[in-house]
Amino acid sequence: MRALVYTAPLQVAMEDLPRPQAGAGEIEIAIGAAGICGSDVSGFLGHSRRRIAPLVLGHELVGRRPDGRRVVANPLVSCGHCTACKSGAQNLCSTWRLLGMDQTSGCYAEFVTIPNAQVYDIPDHLPDTRAVLAEPLANIVHLFRLASPQPFFRMGIVGGGTMGALALLTALRLGVRQVLVEDVSEARLAVVRQMGATLAANVATEEGRGQAKEFAGYGLDLVLDASGSDSARQSAFDLCRPGGMVMLLGMAKERSEIDFVTSIRKEHRVSMSFAYTPVDFERSLALLVAGEIDLTPWTLEMPLEEGQAAFDRMTKAPGDTLKMLLRVS
Repeated sequence: MRALVYTAPLQVAMEDLPRPQAGAGEIEIAIGAAGICGSDVSGFLGHSRRRIAPLVLGHELVGRRPDGRRVVANPLVSCGHCTACKSGAQNLCSTWRLLGMDQTSGCYAEFVTIPNAQVYDIPDHLPDTRAVLAEPLANIVHLFRLASPQPFFRMGIVGGGTMGALALLTALRLGVRQVLVEDVSEARLAVVRQMGATLAANVATEEGRGQAKEFAGYGLDLVLDASGSDSARQSAFDLCRPGGMVMLLGMAKERSEIDFVTSIRKEHRVSMSFAYTPVDFERSLALLVAGEIDLTPWTLEMPLEEGQAAFDRMTKAPGDTLKMLLRVS
């Protein structure tokens, strides 16, 4: 089968690989389209210890069952038997695995196998550009479930990429009163303004940093770091009001130095959000089917064979592209 293989940092190449064989309880999915996630980009850059070449990356997929029915799949596979799984926290499973990570081949290929319980049928009216968001949006559904913000809350989002944009769109449906989005890309700031951000501030400039500080005032009720860089994490704490919540989602850096003494004195509540549960995935898919969340205007589609160019664009010059879709078949 045709597959796009991560062969070395900054390099992917088309190869002919054996077609996978479905095991007990598994199903083969013929991939139609696959999304490039920020974690795939991290692997491509050589920053992920769990994505080692050679490896077929990718975990955001839209495809078809052997009988032709269109599907998406929850790519986070848990054991179902450990304490975390039994308590409904499958994202914290002691042996979870993800398509396109470690020894599990991903979906940048013509076929992939996955447990049948992970697969969800989708209606024909749901386009691939929305369906492929089921997995990334599930992360956002999960973090808001953890945060449980109060009505009419004021929010800050540090990082206006895919996850920041999805968080903005979801927050607007949850009753956010005002929302600040910080980024260093004018192209992405222009996008979040179109989406309804109250203020989109370019914190690469002194003026932008001043605007963000003035907007936050006493502080924001909930601040999400959707980036994971050192400066983004500290900015999330700086924007949060005394007694407010900082939600950490971005994983760009493994370690960061934070001014914790100031935050202790402000009695910040800090929560970290990782992945999603099956319930979150199902709720995410329902939002997409209903048409309530959509990044289609900022989605670019390229053929799988142009995977190198697609990754180069997303790492070097994404512009206003929030989602890259690789067309497999």
